[in-house]
Amino acid sequence: MAHEDHVHGPNCDHDHDDANEIEVVELEDENGEKEEFAILEEVDFEGRHFAIMAPLAEVQAYSDSDKADDSDEQLTIEIFEVKGDDFTILEDEDFAHKLLAHLDEMSAKLEEEEGKA
Repeated sequence: MAHEDHVHGPNCDHDHDDANEIEVVELEDENGEKEEFAILEEVDFEGRHFAIMAPLAEVQAYSDSDKADDSDEQLTIEIFEVKGDDFTILEDEDFAHKLLAHLDEMSAKLEEEEGKA
């Protein structure tokens, strides 16, 4: 049985379907507050590595409800640059728009390729 809504931690010791696994990181802000984020996508762009993430609580609520069918509901998306184990929020809005446009382009190409198959 697949665990579609189960979040696997670092001590997960049972078999599961990797396609449904949510990768989670816990980050600490400048005030020492900790929050868990789900990594939605990782991408290399212009020689740098980025993680597109959303708060884990939002991802779980989204997948546990009918919101997946409601296009008006959206997750709070954060873009972090990843260097080793360090996650730094991307504050350059122009660069963020370029990165998101790149992701849209990649997604469109994948859909096009899948349509030809």
